[in-house]
Amino acid sequence: MMTKSLISTLLLALAAGIATHARAAGDEPTALSPQACQALHQELDAVEAHVREARARGAAQANAPAPYQTLAQALEAHLDTLQAGLPAPTPATQRAQASELVSDMRDALVLVRGATHLEARLLAVQRLEDDQRLYNRVLETLGCSASRPTAL
Repeated sequence: MMTKSLISTLLLALAAGIATHARAAGDEPTALSPQACQALHQELDAVEAHVREARARGAAQANAPAPYQTLAQALEAHLDTLQAGLPAPTPATQRAQASELVSDMRDALVLVRGATHLEARLLAVQRLEDDQRLYNRVLETLGCSASRPTAL
């Protein structure tokens, strides 16, 4: 008769084998096409440019909400494109990470648009920058080069 410890050892070994097999079969990153990478990088570059421009205008206008309202309006279309742009063949993990980052950027836009304190808006802009950098990291795991070719 098998003891409880032997059965639990066998069950643990079986679970480890299944997890390893599932990880090997389903979680391996698949590379995005160069066109998909380029399109996503263009959107991320646009987000970065808008944030940089809003920071420059915000510094010049101190507490004025106008640069932040403009930033929020400009970024909405880019975030929609980022959400829709990650192709379906990607592994669920990277797709979930990208989706979470876009959701976090949308949350930051709510603060950018409606926060009453300048510090809250600045923190939201920082979140946008951080999420944009993290989204670039997700793209790197999908085979998109960190250094992109430049137009001549």
